[in-house]
Parts: sequence; structure tokens; C-alpha cells
Amino acid sequence: MNITPTEAADALRDIDATAQRSREFKSYRIAAPYFFLWGAIWIIGYGATGLSPRYGVVWLPLTVVGMAASAYIGWRSRTQVGRGRSAAAKAYGQRMWMMFIAFAVFIAATYAILPPHDVNQMNAFPALLTGMTYAIAGIWSSRRYLWLGAAIIAATMLGFVYLAPWFAFWMAAVGGGGLILTGFWMRNA
Repeated sequence: MNITPTEAADALRDIDATAQRSREFKSYRIAAPYFFLWGAIWIIGYGATGLSPRYGVVWLPLTVVGMAASAYIGWRSRTQVGRGRSAAAKAYGQRMWMMFIAFAVFIAATYAILPPHDVNQMNAFPALLTGMTYAIAGIWSSRRYLWLGAAIIAATMLGFVYLAPWFAFWMAAVGGGGLILTGFWMRNA
């Protein structure tokens, strides 16, 4: 049986598409534990903020714990896959940490030059920035991230505009719970 050049090209395109989809699903499974972790942090952080608006006191330790736990999750997944890391994987990990630090500095700088007038503004900004980050990631890589970003932005705005007295609790339930549900969605991809 002879294969024509067109059939060979079609087969190679199918193989490439299958490989790309496999990488995408693997990245979802790798991302799932991070969604569980940060969903729990959002629930605790926003819930505590709803009880006591002393925002910095609640979020700073949670962010440090989240960063340490994220590093542990990354280390653990790396050791499960294999001890050796490729140069590309190391560079990716470094870029992720640099991106996280850049976001933290950006949020702090924005609060310094444009101080919020109330706690709801302070609570909404990181959520909106997170939603935008996921939306951009979805535009460039995976549609699931685009939908997640859109949902975070929509839920944040809905709560900010219509549920102001309960906004922190709204964000704990919808934002944190949404991240945890996304973790299940990613894990089962």
C-alpha cells in the first residue's frame, strides 16, 4: 500500500494535533493542585477579611504560605516525574517565580500610588488582576484559562457592584470555590 504525500501530510498533522492536545491535558493535571491550594487560600483570606477588614494582616502570611506550598507542589511533581529537569523546565520554573514576584510588586506599587478608598476596592483588585492573567493565558494557550479568567472577572464585578456589604464572603465562596472547582475540572481533563 502506497501513501500519497497528501495522506502523509494529513497523518503528520493529526499526530501533531494529538501530541499538542496530550501536552495540554498534561498541563491541566499539573495545574490542578495549584488551583486547589490557591482556592483554599482565597476562601480563608477573603473569609477572614469579611470578619476583619485588616487586609494586610490576613493576606501577607497566607501569600507566604501559598508561595511555599506552591514551591513544594512544584518540587514534589518534579520528583515524581523524575529527578532530572530539563533546562526548559528549569527556565519555566524561574519565569513562573519571576512572574509571581512581578505581580506582587505591581499590586503593592498600585496600592501605593492609587490607594483604595475602601476594603472592597482592595479586595477586588488582586482578583481582577488574577482574572486578567488567566484570560491572557487562555488567549495564548488554552481556552480553559480564558473561561476561568472571564468567570473570575465577572464574579468579582458582580459581587463588587451588587453585593458590597458581603463582598469578601462572596469572593471567598465564588472566587475560592471557583478555583477549587477549576482544579477538579483541570484534574479530570
